[in-house]
Amino acid sequence: MRSFDTILETPGAFVLLMIELFLTIGQTAFFLLSVRERKSPRQIFASALHLLVGFLVFVILLEGYDTANYRSIPRDVIQTGWFVFSLPWLVYAFWEALSAGILLWVAREYRHYRTATVTSAAIRKTVDLLPEGIGIGSPDGTVRLHNLKMEALCCELTGERLSDANRFWAFLEENGEDQEGKRLIRTPKGEVWLFANDELTIDDAVFRRISAIDVTERYRITEDLRAKNTHLKEIRRRMTEASNLSAEMFVKQEETRARTALHNELGQVLLMGRRSIEHPDTTDRATVVLMTRQMNRILLGEKRIPETAAEDDVQPAIRMANRIGVTVEVKGEPPADARLRAILAGAIRECAANTVKHAEGDLLSAEIDESAAGTRITLTNNGMPPKGPVAESGGLLSLRQRVEEQGGTMIVQSAPAFSLTMSFPHP
Repeated sequence: MRSFDTILETPGAFVLLMIELFLTIGQTAFFLLSVRERKSPRQIFASALHLLVGFLVFVILLEGYDTANYRSIPRDVIQTGWFVFSLPWLVYAFWEALSAGILLWVAREYRHYRTATVTSAAIRKTVDLLPEGIGIGSPDGTVRLHNLKMEALCCELTGERLSDANRFWAFLEENGEDQEGKRLIRTPKGEVWLFANDELTIDDAVFRRISAIDVTERYRITEDLRAKNTHLKEIRRRMTEASNLSAEMFVKQEETRARTALHNELGQVLLMGRRSIEHPDTTDRATVVLMTRQMNRILLGEKRIPETAAEDDVQPAIRMANRIGVTVEVKGEPPADARLRAILAGAIRECAANTVKHAEGDLLSAEIDESAAGTRITLTNNGMPPKGPVAESGGLLSLRQRVEEQGGTMIVQSAPAFSLTMSFPHP
């Protein structure tokens, strides 16, 4: 079997040397990994021994190859027969095969170790992949640990790398929005991040920890809620104003109704008193006295104004007209709609009073016409015609408002005789 010194000048020696070179690099790498991962002393010793033997073999192969191939190096070493060169070359080949097998086994074990054990490299990689930013620094501001997200946020906000934790937090305090000790800040990209600063104690050593959370979506929702709350407050304000206005309008409407009722009652009493003076033989004096006493009690506040709930009935209005000496003739059936009947009753009371006061008449005609277009009511009276256009005030003005509230129209004519026409289209 050929010894190693007989193949030093052949390509085989170069192949053995290159293989040993790569094996030595692999042995060095696994030795450093075992130290970094803090494996057991036994594993570190085995890895160091493997590296040491491999390095010695590499030195021997390199020494022999250089001596044989570079003429400037004396050949006395080979000629004197250093025993490592006289060993069969298969010994070195066997060692390299054994070393390669050991490296493959160690690589397999290390891969299994990486998948089954949380290593520092795995922790570092995980921290870097976090979507949140994290940075840990000493009390003097020296950065001990930070992930890629915190580095990117620092560069985006300040334009510098994260080298001083204290200076970075001072920037956040100056430019961020205070959120109970935390800082809310918007990046140039439009993202919103919430930064927090607290203390972290490890082995009696105190560090500063800065964390960042992406709250862009929550901030958007919060802004939407703020806008909606502002809108709701505006709506509430308007509703309050509308409610106050409605209450005021209701009070005014009730006052108007009360005044109208008082006007009707007072006008009826006065007209009945006038009729009792002018026509004592056809007037029931007891009724006049009773109604006069009731009106006096109303004016003195001893009695409330009569409710107008029965105004939708035409018969009380006709009886009131009869009391003041006006006969009411109704042609047609009163409207089925209670609101229109109430308007008809009010019109009879107002026109009956005006017949006595202005026309000095005693007959009021009410003609009711129902058609496909709607309901038409026309009131006329006898007596003297108006001397000019009828001024709408008091009862007539109130009657017009009630007609228009129901979607109708009212026309008052004074020539050749007085007539009042109310028209209500079908809904």
